[in-house]
Amino acid sequence: MFKPFDRPIVVVDLEWNQNAYKPRYEMPHEIIEIGAVRLGPNLRAEATLGRVIRPQAYPALDRHIREVTGITQAEVDAGEPFPQAFAALRAFCGEGARLCTWGRDDYPVLLRNVRFHGLEPGFEPPLDAQLLYAHLLTDAPGRQVGLHAAMEALGIEPELPAHRAVNDALCTAQVLRVIRAAWEAAPAQALEALERTAAQEARIAASDVRSVPTPYKYQTEAVGDERLVRVRCPVCGGRTTYKLPWFDTGHERYLSLSLCPEHGVALCQMHFKRMGNARLLMHQRAYIAPPEQQDEAMRRFEAASRTPPRRRRGR
Repeated sequence: MFKPFDRPIVVVDLEWNQNAYKPRYEMPHEIIEIGAVRLGPNLRAEATLGRVIRPQAYPALDRHIREVTGITQAEVDAGEPFPQAFAALRAFCGEGARLCTWGRDDYPVLLRNVRFHGLEPGFEPPLDAQLLYAHLLTDAPGRQVGLHAAMEALGIEPELPAHRAVNDALCTAQVLRVIRAAWEAAPAQALEALERTAAQEARIAASDVRSVPTPYKYQTEAVGDERLVRVRCPVCGGRTTYKLPWFDTGHERYLSLSLCPEHGVALCQMHFKRMGNARLLMHQRAYIAPPEQQDEAMRRFEAASRTPPRRRRGR
């Protein structure tokens, strides 16, 4: 049974910086602010944490980020190193707390920043308040709704400026109280569907994600480079062996299954984008898959094996 409110909750919000012209593919987004709110049993704020972080990968703040968040270059220049801020977050959360974010973006960004700095994540995938809101309080469960759009729809008046991390975490907590009331009143069938979706989103959130520039112009060359496209276990980062080789699903997006002896079978997805130098950038995602997803991948592989290869221009 899905019980999202059975543990103490810490709402977390992140702001991050980037450089669209010179991205570092191992970390496209660098966290510059962490905000967290620890909630009591009534889902009201008991304590807050705010940390501004001095960026290392992208020292200069992007102009758009400055305008949206109001964070200044002077603030981040005086900020603390990410490892120190992350340690403060872990201490603030304590043992047994459940993280909560608005939407699916923050946790993957947090994972990439943690791994970039050689740290251990220490957190399981968070409760996605946006997902709960869409399932329980709208007629479109797959819709992604902005935090302040949700507040407006619920008649909640924002008390704080948007796009500062602690403020957005406090606003999420306000919506979360309405969400819990809707969850308590929801029929069992709706909760079962929500549980399935939340479990799948948690698996995706915990993915190992890689973005790697390649020396290749053509996908066939890139896919043929075994060292480039091999999969590491999304849990331990160790080597895996293919249970199902990479195959084209028909939309120039590739799929495979790969086995870690310790953690099981990972579903692996891969696609390519062209960089400014005409070379390909590989994007790869892998997460531990339940048996039904493995079976579906097998069926798609068998179907692809029976389909004659398509002639592709420029491939």
